[in-house]
Amino acid sequence: MEGVKRYCVRLLSHNVQWDEEFQKVKLSILEQWPENILDIQHVGSTAIPLICAKPILDVAVRLRSIEQMEPSLLMDLGYDYCGVQHGNPLHHLFVLRGSDEISLRHIHCYDQNSQDFHRIVGFRDYLNAHPEAARQYEALKLKLAAQYPDDRIAYTNGKEAFIQSICEKL
Repeated sequence: MEGVKRYCVRLLSHNVQWDEEFQKVKLSILEQWPENILDIQHVGSTAIPLICAKPILDVAVRLRSIEQMEPSLLMDLGYDYCGVQHGNPLHHLFVLRGSDEISLRHIHCYDQNSQDFHRIVGFRDYLNAHPEAARQYEALKLKLAAQYPDDRIAYTNGKEAFIQSICEKL
């Protein structure tokens, strides 16, 4: 995975190697938490072949219990533990960074009771099943990337209304 400089936005055409990398990451996570994992999914735009994506691998992990998650096991593999996300104690994030703070992988961990896991997987599935919606999303991403090349937060916030509109269809 090529990665993206922290806080920046860079989009690339889809690369089939992203799914190969996901398979390797999935195995490494399963080795760390074999008893606590219910599901692991490749999510985000790198999991949608029709569109461009930031070359950061997004992985969603559904756990039996977020409380039984052992952050140190992924930290031992080089991931930074970023803790609770968006004020939701059922969603935690780990980030693998390369040199110069390049973001390479985001591991989103969800408790089995969190609906966010189903939302992120459902969004991916919807765009893969609806090419026109995927193209609309890509056009929005390209516009936002040009508008906010050094502000990933503004870029992400700009996608939220579109994402919400798709999630309402799920």
